[in-house]
Amino acid sequence: MSFFKGVLTGLAIGYLTAPRTGKETRDKLTTGAKDWQDQINEGFQDLKAQVEKLTGQAKNTVDQYAEKAENTYDQYKNEAGSSYDYNKQEAKTDYNDAVDDAADATKSGINQADDALKFN
Repeated sequence: MSFFKGVLTGLAIGYLTAPRTGKETRDKLTTGAKDWQDQINEGFQDLKAQVEKLTGQAKNTVDQYAEKAENTYDQYKNEAGSSYDYNKQEAKTDYNDAVDDAADATKSGINQADDALKFN
């Protein structure tokens, strides 16, 4: 910051002590100030464009990771649902088989009891 203050002070002294009329000096100062302002504005525009570019790149990267996470979530959700459905069907089949076995055993027991009670 001190460097810039020194440069500005040197420029001011140089302009004020130069062999020109007051109008010429003011015009030159005005032109220099406008040029300096234009350079600053151009620098800010370049900086703004770079920030927007970096922000866009960051947004794209975040979007890619979010999409990857969503796809992974959906994959695990589908796998869990398929596993649940498979286990549910297996449990249902096992239950039905057990009921059928119990019914067959009961019927067999009834038939044996019936045969035992028959008089020849």
